[in-house]
Amino acid sequence: MSIELVTVLLFSGLIFLLAMGVPVAFALGGISAVFAFILGGPNALYIVATTTYREITDPNLITIPLFLLMGNFLFHSGISDRLFQALSYWLSGLRGGLAIVSVGVCVALAMCGGFGPGILTMGLIAVPAMLKRSYDKSLALGSVMAGGVLGEIIPPSIIMIIFAYIARISIGRLFFGGAIPGLITACLYILYITIRCHFQPHLAPREAVEVTWKIRWAALKDIVLPVLLVVLVLGSIFLGIATPTEASGVGAMGAFLICFIYGRFTWKVLSDSCLETLKISGMVLWILIGATLFCVFYTSAGAQSLVMEIVKGLQVNRWLILGAMQVILLISGMFMDDYAVVTICAPIFVPIAKFLGFDPIWFSILFILNMQVAYLTPPFGWALILLKGVAPPEIQTKDIWRSVPPFVGIQLLVLIIAMVFPQVALWLPEKMF
Repeated sequence: MSIELVTVLLFSGLIFLLAMGVPVAFALGGISAVFAFILGGPNALYIVATTTYREITDPNLITIPLFLLMGNFLFHSGISDRLFQALSYWLSGLRGGLAIVSVGVCVALAMCGGFGPGILTMGLIAVPAMLKRSYDKSLALGSVMAGGVLGEIIPPSIIMIIFAYIARISIGRLFFGGAIPGLITACLYILYITIRCHFQPHLAPREAVEVTWKIRWAALKDIVLPVLLVVLVLGSIFLGIATPTEASGVGAMGAFLICFIYGRFTWKVLSDSCLETLKISGMVLWILIGATLFCVFYTSAGAQSLVMEIVKGLQVNRWLILGAMQVILLISGMFMDDYAVVTICAPIFVPIAKFLGFDPIWFSILFILNMQVAYLTPPFGWALILLKGVAPPEIQTKDIWRSVPPFVGIQLLVLIIAMVFPQVALWLPEKMF
């Protein structure tokens, strides 16, 4: 069977299974196993067993459950409540202050626990607080969702770890590469909120409560522990003291201690945190197994040579090919979750980028920035689904969808900036390594 026919049948079958609602892991692994059996016979199934064993025994993957455990402990520690309250005191006199605080807390939580905690906790805390103070629905919902998805690009990001593992790229370099684009995105969110509230003051009424400087200085104590945790985790990686795997262990232990110090530790918290970590880690690991099987089978069938021949045959500027890949990622992200897009597209797109002479770390950051956009774009955007699950009852789906366009526009602007100025993503990795 020719590689062209294998490609058509393989991807058609995969898209069909995903459209039927089959989980990504089983769609990838199942179709890979079936084609391996058809083309190679029973002996080819040994690849399935050996690949699975190699994946589940890879020590580098311990990073994923440890960072997830850190995020779960922080979620139960009440650290987001304290951060929100402390920062809201400092911005009490500023229009749109609560929306800005929401973004700031989401950045802090992203640095501590990746994607998820920001949207969930701010959806429960910040959205009701803003609606109570007559904030515009779109501003309140959009700031929380946009801030929450910063966990995709700001390290330590779980999707970055998965991407690095699939594309065989340094996790540390990828973490460094995402830091500046992520912070630029957060700053542009804050700038947008500030400017819009200045020209449309009715969107965010100024608070009537007067906050004294004594209260503001006293609130700083609630910021100390999160800052220490970020310094311990990201600082140890940046300074070369610890590997990402070692830093994830430090982070998990630090989050546990914070939970204990705040008096929020119970056996139920421990049980719930471990169980949630186990669920997500299991899902991610099965996706990685399926993705690796898919890559091994497709590569052994001659995919690399086919893709490179197609790219070589295209008599167009390499930037047009790069742009086409970005469009494919943006469209794919609207209908598939980021894990599916990464596992399917990364093994194909990264070699193309390398062949075209683009820096793999830079291209990887562009890829992850696209995944950040995917979280906010309907109909499948995970951020929209998560916020709907925790938002007050009066918030409808249409309210959530209407809130995202300005923030998606900012994300696309950062994507273009990183594309036009590669040093935005490459300067820090080059300095640190």
